[in-house]
Amino acid sequence: MNTVVERKQKISKAAVIFLIVMSVLSFANFIRIEIGGNLLKLAGLVVIIGVVAFFVTRGKNDSKYEGLNIKKTFSQMKSKKVIIFALIPVVLDVTQICIEKAFFPEILEHMVARIPFEINPAMIVPIVLELLLVPLGEEIALRAFYQKQMGKLTGLVPALIIASFIFAIGHFSYGNPAIVAVDLAGVFIDSIFFGLVFKETDNAWCSWISHSLADIVAVVVMMIIKI
Repeated sequence: MNTVVERKQKISKAAVIFLIVMSVLSFANFIRIEIGGNLLKLAGLVVIIGVVAFFVTRGKNDSKYEGLNIKKTFSQMKSKKVIIFALIPVVLDVTQICIEKAFFPEILEHMVARIPFEINPAMIVPIVLELLLVPLGEEIALRAFYQKQMGKLTGLVPALIIASFIFAIGHFSYGNPAIVAVDLAGVFIDSIFFGLVFKETDNAWCSWISHSLADIVAVVVMMIIKI
């Protein structure tokens, strides 16, 4: 009882409101809204709101560097445990892509279809820039804010799982239910390891390195096998 009370005292009302809004909006992709024939993906607002929430509420943290400390990134990434957690999503993604290419192309086609850009070697520079920028926003929103603040309410492990669930649901795209489930399961597992990197470092720059590396390597592999 005391532990729960103590946790609740550490989180501001604003943070709780942001957590609720982000949780609800993560399901927005389940609502089909089309503009000019294009499906509007409202779940992207979760990232924007999460980034805003991080900077709005960071004054309540014990330190202004809590959750996002670029000065400690290099030293923290030297940890063997962090390196392992950071590289596992890379290995998993490459393995998944190769298996799906060989045996389950329909799953890979679904994954490629939900990616917001064309996998084109001629566009490698803007693609890499996007794969650096977008994951940074996602890590600040889902790890430095959501996982961090949720952890004050539920504890670290439940917060990691909830944040990963929210992250996965935000990648939902309509399709065959079984294929969608497999796709989101892969996103969820990757997110667990991004969350573990953050859990070990309390630094979204570190989880961003893992996230961006996994995304970039995955796209390069797709280009190589000519999806």
